[in-house]
Amino acid sequence: MSSRNSWAWVALAAALTTGPALAQSVAPAEGPDLRGGESDPPALRAAESLPELTSGAAVRRDAPRPRTRRRRGDLPPLAPYRGASRLGLRGGAQAPAVVTGPAVAALPQAPPRRAIRREERPFDPVGVYVGDLKLTPYFEQSAGYARNPLGLAGAAKGSALSVSELGVGLQSNWSRNELTGAAHIGYNDYFQTPGASAPYGSGVVDYRVDATRDLAFDTEGRFNVANQTNAQLGLGGATTQSLTLVSTYGATAGVTDRFGDLSLGLHGAIDRVQYSGGSLASEDYNDYGLKLRASYRLSEAVSPFAEVGGDVRAYDQSRDAAGFDRASDGVTGRAGLRVSLAETLTGEASLGYGVRAYRDARLADVGAPLFDASLAWSVTPLTTVTLRTSTLLADAVVAGASADINRTYTLGVDHALTERIKLGLTGTVASDRYVGVNQDSRSYTLGANAEYHLSREIVLKASAMHQQFVSATPGGGYKADTVLVGVRLQR
Repeated sequence: MSSRNSWAWVALAAALTTGPALAQSVAPAEGPDLRGGESDPPALRAAESLPELTSGAAVRRDAPRPRTRRRRGDLPPLAPYRGASRLGLRGGAQAPAVVTGPAVAALPQAPPRRAIRREERPFDPVGVYVGDLKLTPYFEQSAGYARNPLGLAGAAKGSALSVSELGVGLQSNWSRNELTGAAHIGYNDYFQTPGASAPYGSGVVDYRVDATRDLAFDTEGRFNVANQTNAQLGLGGATTQSLTLVSTYGATAGVTDRFGDLSLGLHGAIDRVQYSGGSLASEDYNDYGLKLRASYRLSEAVSPFAEVGGDVRAYDQSRDAAGFDRASDGVTGRAGLRVSLAETLTGEASLGYGVRAYRDARLADVGAPLFDASLAWSVTPLTTVTLRTSTLLADAVVAGASADINRTYTLGVDHALTERIKLGLTGTVASDRYVGVNQDSRSYTLGANAEYHLSREIVLKASAMHQQFVSATPGGGYKADTVLVGVRLQR
């Protein structure tokens, strides 16, 4: 026998000699296993099939196994528990195989019905697309009656009138840069007082170029054409059979750069003011201005800003009809706050001061506080309140007066009674103080309007306006009323 086999037999004999000690607690008893398994475990049967060493002599394989009597208190032999494998319990011989049940085809559930999303503004114009530009054109025709269209004191002659207006809105749909605008032009035709008939209109177009994420260049073009009575111009005592047409054209160009939350903007502007239809041709002038603005974004909703600017006004004629040189230089400064509170309150308000010095020593210099605001408050989704105030240091056309400090306060309420019916109410208070002469004036305007939307394309309109002008100048005060009904075609 080789040495390797000798060591194997010695190890086996050592294992068998320790077996009787363990067998006292786990020795199998005769007869069947109480747990339902075999009486001899497989490991024990394998050991019995091998020759063993007892006192140095080999035991025959076919030698009878000694029978042991089971004593009270002895434990049953270790064996796999019958049924443990099937139930997946501890003690099983092996993990049971997973048997899946028969496949049953389940009927698919019907998808939930999608709620139809209702448009917030179902009667707004859809517009016309020209490439990436959205145009919203409209035409409006109205007819009505005006009492005192020339703004004359005392008994005034009324007239039926027709108002025709054409307008368009513009909005770009670009990933970068932006082009927006709105403009309208119209004509008031008074049948009994043709001298009051005149065109009117206004418009603005803005174009922004995003050079980088923080650097942007922007330009703006604007115009405004309005009809003013002699009382509104300060010439209250003069009677006339026509209105004065005041036209303003202008453009602005500049750059805005952002440094984190800080933004700096520098813009230059030029405006042209012209008078026609009266004796004020010598009052035409150009206004050249420069403005620097800094703003800081405290949050997405609040941004304070500060602004300083200056301008030079140069007249076409060195002397007006009264012999005054009205060329002047002005400086303004203001600070304010811009707010955007998630469709609740939007706009900006500012407070500042402005001064103006005239070349002609006979014209008094002017200085006045400036208060400007443009705020929109959405009280409810159906009701909006707007507040607009402005202060202008305008040049006066009154002989001997250097400037006209004009302050205007407008409060408007718009309410959607239903999706088709919209109502509006507007009140305006304006004052003019002429520097250098003892002359002041005030005007009060109250207007109401209603709209009924037959469809997106057709809107019925009605409006009424009452105006009262109060002036210390004899013959400068008057009252006027206007009523209009019409139809608006839009796209």
